[in-house]
Amino acid sequence: MSARYDAVVVGCGHNGLVAANYLARGGLRVLALERREIVGGACVTESPWRGWRVSTAAYVVSLLHPRIVEELDLARFGYAAYRKDPASFTPLEDGRSLLLGSDAQSNAREIARFDRDDVAGLERFEAEAQRLGGLVYQTLIEPPASREALAERWGVGDACTIFEESAADLVRRCVRTPVLQATLATDGLIGTFAGPLERGTAYVLAHHYAGRAHGVQGAWGFVRGGMGAITRALALAFRSAGGEVRTQAEVERILLEGERACGVVLRDGTEIRAARVLSNATPHRTFLELLPGDALDPAFAERVRSWRCEGVSLKVNFALGEPPDFTARRGRGLQPHHRATIHVAPSLAYLQRGYEEAAAGGISRAPMLECFMQSPTDATIAPPGKHLLSVFAQWFPYGREGGWSAARREEAADLVLATLARYAPNLPAAVEARQVLTPPDLEALLGLHHGHIFHGELLPGQLFDQRFAARTPVGSLYLCGSGAHPGGCVIGAPGYLAARAAIEDLSAAPR
Repeated sequence: MSARYDAVVVGCGHNGLVAANYLARGGLRVLALERREIVGGACVTESPWRGWRVSTAAYVVSLLHPRIVEELDLARFGYAAYRKDPASFTPLEDGRSLLLGSDAQSNAREIARFDRDDVAGLERFEAEAQRLGGLVYQTLIEPPASREALAERWGVGDACTIFEESAADLVRRCVRTPVLQATLATDGLIGTFAGPLERGTAYVLAHHYAGRAHGVQGAWGFVRGGMGAITRALALAFRSAGGEVRTQAEVERILLEGERACGVVLRDGTEIRAARVLSNATPHRTFLELLPGDALDPAFAERVRSWRCEGVSLKVNFALGEPPDFTARRGRGLQPHHRATIHVAPSLAYLQRGYEEAAAGGISRAPMLECFMQSPTDATIAPPGKHLLSVFAQWFPYGREGGWSAARREEAADLVLATLARYAPNLPAAVEARQVLTPPDLEALLGLHHGHIFHGELLPGQLFDQRFAARTPVGSLYLCGSGAHPGGCVIGAPGYLAARAAIEDLSAAPR
């Protein structure tokens, strides 16, 4: 059985769907293929328990590019996002805590309890982080530039900050309170196998400040109905433009004619011909598994094999019968801090120690935790009176010594819960169900090579023109996933750039 299309997209994660939309809007006949029974990849809303709507993997939004939202008219198809405020809550075991949000006066009162000088320091940090994030934002939907070109464009000092400094360097220049330093540094560590003292984590922080989805540089928030509302809107927009989606259609290999891609073969043997193939799969899957072994130059194949892609993120979703009751801010009813990102990050030393434990081959016994509760602001997420606590934990490496087993998965979740219980003792009894995803689980379920949420580190040597590009060494094959510039988070830019490259090449081809 054979069918023919102008373009076929491998993988219906958000970037694949963005690419498919732009191709369809360009007048092409496009087929988007997804191996799971639902579209969305890591950006989905699912119901592991009756009455609950869980953002299984990705959980908050900031970087989804406003141009994509506007041009694809995603609001018409159900996309609605809102800013998270307060922004962050970091409890301490000694009964103190730090709650930060959009109100400068409230922030000043919170910080002054620790160090009055850090009130101005936070303002300096926010201005600097937003400025650096703004520089990165300018590059998101542009073809990747070289480090030298960026240094000239930004100024040598800015380029050195982004490429050379650590997250700790950045925060220490502005503030000195340990809990404030750690709270601010977490944005430089999410999804990254590096500690706050490691070179290049300042870029990871700037990347997380590059979003403008809520109209404010660097602000983060939720999507009504969970993250799957993004990919549902993208799928509806794609179909309205004449595109075709096929689920439970796993691609086994990419077809070649000479040195050009000409379609795909599904696991069931179905052959689909297409003038262009766009892959939302990881670089490893795309280049080393879907292509014939002799399709790539040996040097390029070695680059793919040596790509830094060790996932360290553990996701645990807890169904709660009641909100966490933090000893730092007592009360079993909902309070403002329940709407914030809840951090377990008491100091830079704590964060660095957790990284070093993982780098030595184990897991972090005192993990960095980033927790979210969308249910206080979105009643559709959980049954009445119940709450969803989404926990993103580091560092739990894919390749830990001794590997991962079902027992080790549950032990890791127990460790996360015990860590939280030091700050909110009621939590263990409040848990009614939990969903645990280790890096190997993320690989098996979502196709993330080694469980890396960004398809590879966002660190020096893997950024801008040193990241994979939309155009690949194989003619008519394009990379549209997070392994391509500008990289990870729910952003859509790799899909946008791949579609633009494919359309440009199609227009330039001889007729």
